[in-house]
Amino acid sequence: MRQQLRRPALRASPANHTALVSLPRLDDVVIPPPPPTRLIPTASKQKFLELYSTTVGNRKKKRKRSSGGDDSQQQLVAAAAASGTDDKLDDDEEERKQPSDDASWIMPTDTKIALEMMCAQFPKIEKASVRPFVLRTQLYSSVRDRTLVDRELEVLRQQQVVRTFKLSTGQDDYAIMFMADYLSQIEAAKKRLDLKESLLRELEVFHWFVGQVIPSCLDVGISHSHLLSLLSQGGSVKDSHVSLLMNAGLLVRQLVDETAYWFSIPNVGFLLKSISSGRKELLSFLSRRRYKEMLQAPLERHALRYSQLGLRFHLRDLLGLGQLHVVPSPSGPLIRVVHD
Repeated sequence: MRQQLRRPALRASPANHTALVSLPRLDDVVIPPPPPTRLIPTASKQKFLELYSTTVGNRKKKRKRSSGGDDSQQQLVAAAAASGTDDKLDDDEEERKQPSDDASWIMPTDTKIALEMMCAQFPKIEKASVRPFVLRTQLYSSVRDRTLVDRELEVLRQQQVVRTFKLSTGQDDYAIMFMADYLSQIEAAKKRLDLKESLLRELEVFHWFVGQVIPSCLDVGISHSHLLSLLSQGGSVKDSHVSLLMNAGLLVRQLVDETAYWFSIPNVGFLLKSISSGRKELLSFLSRRRYKEMLQAPLERHALRYSQLGLRFHLRDLLGLGQLHVVPSPSGPLIRVVHD
């Protein structure tokens, strides 16, 4: 028979058993007595009130002393602030008296912006030494409101920013030139005159014209008597002085009234012919097309044969005259001849 193997029983040993800790009973716990409390002696009601009044009085005295110091400090601060405010007010008054750049700057009008843009795009012509100018009809094509153009143009003319000239190309044709360009044009016309030594003294009439006539007469024309009265403020006037101004191209005699003159741009006669020829050539070119219209982009690349001013110059002119108009299309602006 097989002998049954028995596991040996484990002997109880301190290593195999957890020692049990016996907890003390509540009766056996000894609670230490509390520390002796310090007894605060009780004060009588009268003594308490005296102590309270004394404490309150000391606090009031301290506050009064601190408030007195604060008041003096506040007075010093207020005096310093007042002096600083006075200095600031003085500085502000000085700044108001001195003209600033922001105050002198004025927002440019639509008409002035259009004038500056077109003058910058004025074609450069070698044969004619003429400063840039703009036709009034060109302004009408850039600024839609014609009444606004006339109003703003009149303000610029009264401020002597621009000068207006009547042209012989049409009944309602006017040229606008900035005053600075017009004065430089006068100086160039003066230098082009080939005078004898005996007539050099008559060049002083240009100084009279610039100093007396131009600021006093802002119209496009002037009568002979008014011209002589203004020139006489500079010196003794002769008929040769007026002839000298006409030879320089500053004055042109009116056809309707021989005793009156138009103010003119010197050396502009060559361009007047280009204005008339360019109008006719551009209208003829568009009229020969099938629908009398053409896209603006390819049209501006077309070169004119009988004008030195370029196609863009005449395109703006005819748009302002109402002989052409712009039609929007998917391919771009379309220039079309206005049918009668």
